[in-house]
Amino acid sequence: MSKTNKGVPIEFIGKNSFDQNSFKENLEMIIDEVKKGKIIIMDNSLNPQKKKKLIEKSMQAIDDDFPGIEFTSLETGDFIDKAINKIYTVLGKNRKRGLTIVGNSKAMEKVKEDKESVSFVAKNVEVENAS
Repeated sequence: MSKTNKGVPIEFIGKNSFDQNSFKENLEMIIDEVKKGKIIIMDNSLNPQKKKKLIEKSMQAIDDDFPGIEFTSLETGDFIDKAINKIYTVLGKNRKRGLTIVGNSKAMEKVKEDKESVSFVAKNVEVENAS
């Protein structure tokens, strides 16, 4: 195994790409990529049930090399947009607009978070890679 230290890789995943797979498949992909040291930015905001599943999945993945995740969601939209989102939620659909940012807890540190903005510091971390 060799160690790499090449900066902080950031991957943006659009909503359409995210919607092509099941949430379970997306969770697997997110955890796998975050374990490699990436910060994932998704073009959607997770509902509370999906946030819970993300936390559960990351807790199961914790080991000596992976300390877990840090994540935040930022919802966007005006009052009407948020009201429409609630209707979709009642219908069992996810229409939340916004961003979800997920990273290795060693690589990502939240600085500020509120309903309208989020700030974080991305740190360079060494990640074990099989070579």
